[in-house]
Amino acid sequence: MTKKVLLALLSALVVFGWGWAQEEESIPDAPSHLRAFTRLDGAMGVTELFWHDESDNELSFRILRADNGKEFHEVGLVGANTRKYEDKVGKYSIGGFVYKVFAFNQAGNSEDSNIVSIWY
Repeated sequence: MTKKVLLALLSALVVFGWGWAQEEESIPDAPSHLRAFTRLDGAMGVTELFWHDESDNELSFRILRADNGKEFHEVGLVGANTRKYEDKVGKYSIGGFVYKVFAFNQAGNSEDSNIVSIWY
């Protein structure tokens, strides 16, 4: 399955509550201490993101990126209790990128993490 199909299925599960008990749940706490490091994998720019998981009730984390000062868009989705993500920015990428992360569950989205910036 493609990443987009998996994201759509997971979103449907969250929205409709399929597969989970229908209990009242609180919004997860925001992830904190987001940090970003860059490396090259051949000609591919890779951003390594690390954060602290401050919640015990998240379903997943969403990773958002803004390219060169544009609007944020989702670039990744990782499961509960995950504290890292690698974003393969692209070959020969040049410019600034800004990231933030938030947790979510059936009750809603957490606040955003702090924002980090990197440059290739």
